[in-house]
Amino acid sequence: MNILLLEAGGSHIECMYSLIHILHKNNEHVFVACNKKLVHLLKEPSKLAGVLELPDDISKKQHFLLSLKIRKYIRQQKIDAMIINTTELLFIKNLLFLLPKLNYTGIIHSAKQLERSFTFTKLISRKVRKFFVLGDYLLSELNPHPVFRVASFYPVYFPEVNACLVKKDVNEIWITIPGKAEQNRKDYLGLMQAIERNELDPAIKFIFLGENKLSQAMIAQLSDSDKLKQHVITFDNYIDYDEFHSYIQQSDYILPLLKTSNDDFFGNNRISGSFNLGLGYKLPFLLPESYNINIDLKPYSIYYSDLNDLLYQIQHLQTDQRNVLKIKHEFDSGRFKKVDDVLQDAYTFILS
Repeated sequence: MNILLLEAGGSHIECMYSLIHILHKNNEHVFVACNKKLVHLLKEPSKLAGVLELPDDISKKQHFLLSLKIRKYIRQQKIDAMIINTTELLFIKNLLFLLPKLNYTGIIHSAKQLERSFTFTKLISRKVRKFFVLGDYLLSELNPHPVFRVASFYPVYFPEVNACLVKKDVNEIWITIPGKAEQNRKDYLGLMQAIERNELDPAIKFIFLGENKLSQAMIAQLSDSDKLKQHVITFDNYIDYDEFHSYIQQSDYILPLLKTSNDDFFGNNRISGSFNLGLGYKLPFLLPESYNINIDLKPYSIYYSDLNDLLYQIQHLQTDQRNVLKIKHEFDSGRFKKVDDVLQDAYTFILS
């Protein structure tokens, strides 16, 4: 079967890695249509039968001609099925009017749209009737429109990094916060203040694993404080795939650093990309207590009441390893033991 994976929003490359991998493993011919800036991130080109480059920023004026281009590509490559990697885009709504009848599957990153969005229930549903949401927890919180079939999808496969590009001291403990360092979504300021207040083993390192986009005042604080310089690693520039995953591979814990007040962004509607990384690399999560309702993460998480409690627990994790060993056992014996088994369910749903 010829299957086209479409990404027109310039993001969510992590979903593409998992889909390309499992489709290729099942001997399907995989084609990708994606924004130009994502092409170099397709790390396993040998698994692809073809790539169609799209503009990085698709304006409304481009919708019609670009839709015709994609339709032509579908016909030329005799595409049987199509997976839309970010279905929420306005471009996708307009595109679907011009595309032929295929076996469509959409990925929804804002799950509640399947309950109440006119765009989905009346327009997109004319072509797309089945969707993925990113995990069982989101699925359990969803009451989708009766016209849709919905399943969970865990994008937990990441192409291997051949060599570690960074060196970790044997005694260091890496607590990694993946993603661009921006205060609006994650509580970097609160963490920095907590580090200043608490005594920590010098071997404990917090890695802000993304380009530093914090305020000038916070950057100055990081630069001026000897204590923060001892415990915090930051990056001034974009981190490429190999370096990013070299850090993740050697991390001891994943810290999503989610805010806990006035913030339901990662509650019943969306997930943090940190979740996929932790599950894929089988790393313990450090999460606020309010997230213990998330059934996907509960077996793999250590919870904290506030950031002072987080630092207290980190300071004592190495002397009391019971929770960590329990989490490792859950990974070794639970559903995420074999990534391919997790993704095979998604493959079956795509073909249905």
